[in-house]
Amino acid sequence: MSLARYAMPALVGLGAVAPTAARAQDAAVLLSRVTNAYPAYSPDGSRIAYMSNADGDFDIYVAVPDSGVRRKLTDAPGQDGQPVWSPDGSRIAFRSVRDGNSQIYVMDADGSNPVNLSRNGFVDEHPVWSPDGARIVFASERPPSGGGEPNYDLFSMAADGTDVRRITDTPEVETYPALSPDGSRIACRRILASGDWEVVILDVEGSDVLNLSDHEGFDGWPAWSPDGERIVFASERGGSSDLWVVDADGSNLEQLTRDPDRDERQPWWSPDGMRIAYARYVWFPEEPFYEASEILEIDVAEAFAPERSR
Repeated sequence: MSLARYAMPALVGLGAVAPTAARAQDAAVLLSRVTNAYPAYSPDGSRIAYMSNADGDFDIYVAVPDSGVRRKLTDAPGQDGQPVWSPDGSRIAFRSVRDGNSQIYVMDADGSNPVNLSRNGFVDEHPVWSPDGARIVFASERPPSGGGEPNYDLFSMAADGTDVRRITDTPEVETYPALSPDGSRIACRRILASGDWEVVILDVEGSDVLNLSDHEGFDGWPAWSPDGERIVFASERGGSSDLWVVDADGSNLEQLTRDPDRDERQPWWSPDGMRIAYARYVWFPEEPFYEASEILEIDVAEAFAPERSR
């Protein structure tokens, strides 16, 4: 059943070249496989920041949905990605490997004044701002506090990179944090010893854990609704990776997208709660590129209306 059965998703005008699944392709067509990913709305909902390799290397862009207007904000060696706006819209936190290691950076919203906040030898990624803009929560592959092999846990730091605090210290892997609108809880992806990917909710101290997805297989990329009542996430429980929405207490699970030929990931709720932007992936077996993706928006009310009327 196609996604159009439930809503009409809209490309947000990022200038991507639509991919084709044909296997007999020449090098020029292969080079047109652009990956646009990790969309994030600005606080006023007028713009979307995202990462793209449209110019050959991953950089950060900002686009105005449905206008065709986009602007490239970064142009550094190495990859830039995973952009998120500060609550006041003046800055963007992002992950960059421009210095040879994945670190958390902050720049002004126009792309100027980039600053490395992490400044360490470990892998730091997936930043997200606290609602008051004072802190940034992120995932880091640092050794456990008791010593041992590096493992992904959640940390927070002040918005200037100081006062780094550990949030989780578990044998599991925790990544893709998302802070609730009131700043009291964190949703994240946790990889269990069984290999299952789960979406869990914990408090900002790392305790009081709720397994929100509770599903054998792949679940991840959670994002809170602006009112803090629901969470959208990606799951393969329906076969392919689609978007699902669930109440923050784990009840009322509903499927938002249905597209067996694509993978929907990295959802982000608009500030007014009416739309969700996400990346839709196509996978290719040929080298040198193995994926292409587009950024889409979906109207939440339209998506659920046919299903709820049954």
